[in-house]
Amino acid sequence: MNLSQEVAIHLRMGESKLEIVMFPWLALGHLIPYMNLSNELAKRGDKISFLLPRNAEIRLQKLNLYPNLIKFHKLTIPHVDGLPYGAETTADVHRSLESLLATAFDELYDEIKSFLQNLKPHFVFFDFAYWIPDLTR
Repeated sequence: MNLSQEVAIHLRMGESKLEIVMFPWLALGHLIPYMNLSNELAKRGDKISFLLPRNAEIRLQKLNLYPNLIKFHKLTIPHVDGLPYGAETTADVHRSLESLLATAFDELYDEIKSFLQNLKPHFVFFDFAYWIPDLTR
């Protein structure tokens, strides 16, 4: 059974109280749809841990319809040479520097590994973090 089938079964059965982690790419065009999905899952009673950069929390807070179930966990985006200080999302950098943001994103590996080991979620929704499947095994 694949992940989408498991989620579909969960939604049909009306089960609740799953621990789910959302780890979208560092762009509002990814963060907002993940927030919308988080709201749909929280509507069913699931707990969501939403991993996001510090500066994105302010933008997403107003979209969080279930703050009792959707908790933001702010990530410290590591500095990478050539990346402007304080850059945390694609909105903070010129398109030509997005590869440096991707490098910083990959450097979150240890922080995310520790977070997942402590939480032990049922599901992790992610994009661009090709290393997540290794962490969740």
